[in-house]
Amino acid sequence: MCGIVGIFGLRDKAKSLELTTTMCDLIKHRGPDAQGVWQNDTVTLGHRRLSIIDVSEAGNQPFFSHDKKLAIIFNGEIYNYLELKNELSEFTTFYTQTDTEVILAAYQKWGIHCVERFFGMFGFALWDIDLQKLYIVRDRLGIKPIYYSIKGSTVIFASEIRPILSTGMVEKKIGRAALEDYLRYQTVHAPNTIVDDVKMLMPGHIMELSEHGITQTKFWSVVANANQESKHHDADTVKKNVCEILQSAVDIRMRADVPFGAFLSGGIDSSAVVGLMSNTSSHKVKTFAVTFYEKEFDE
Repeated sequence: MCGIVGIFGLRDKAKSLELTTTMCDLIKHRGPDAQGVWQNDTVTLGHRRLSIIDVSEAGNQPFFSHDKKLAIIFNGEIYNYLELKNELSEFTTFYTQTDTEVILAAYQKWGIHCVERFFGMFGFALWDIDLQKLYIVRDRLGIKPIYYSIKGSTVIFASEIRPILSTGMVEKKIGRAALEDYLRYQTVHAPNTIVDDVKMLMPGHIMELSEHGITQTKFWSVVANANQESKHHDADTVKKNVCEILQSAVDIRMRADVPFGAFLSGGIDSSAVVGLMSNTSSHKVKTFAVTFYEKEFDE
């Protein structure tokens, strides 16, 4: 888990740098391994790193393209980065083992719709110097969070709400509709949050920011990509296919340069994942669980 923060469109560069640095400090728990802040006249980007792939300093962020025309802050992991890297290697030279570098190479080759090729969990902000645009992107299912607040021509964004509130530019006010939502359902439905002036970027969406305005587009949805082939198969074939798909999904998620563990939540799903992990891992899978004194809550 890493953390990203940033401010777009704040003309006072000194204030933007100060606020972004403070926001970075507030998400230290998301990334204790490294911190970085970078800015130009339009945008200030901050990052806290938890090293997973290429744990060397070469993976520290903000990360820049070879020609220095792109800057990115990235939280998450692109699971198919090795396949993408192999495909892109005939067009560019890679200098690190990071999946972050693969994102930038993919963007240079295919543009922002490169995200449609990514299998993973991610939230990132990418600044394109030539286009003078900032792209903020959230993964297909919204595994990695991105929150934002629009204050006139300024946009503040972060992996958590608290850093946004720390800027003092957003009023700490509970939204009435959000409160009603919470009292009814014990949750606040996206894109709203409990804070009146803070929204969540929806899963599978790209936010584009420039001097011409702000737009949001959807690049992926569950409904549009549902596979209906299984309805033509018998139960045994479906079970076999599900097992193969799950094993493949687990395998690709076990790419890392650090040890793996699994959280056991007491259900069949986490137990199944650990079983599939053990098929791939050359070592016993370390598991963790939360326990309570109250037996009814104990996992």
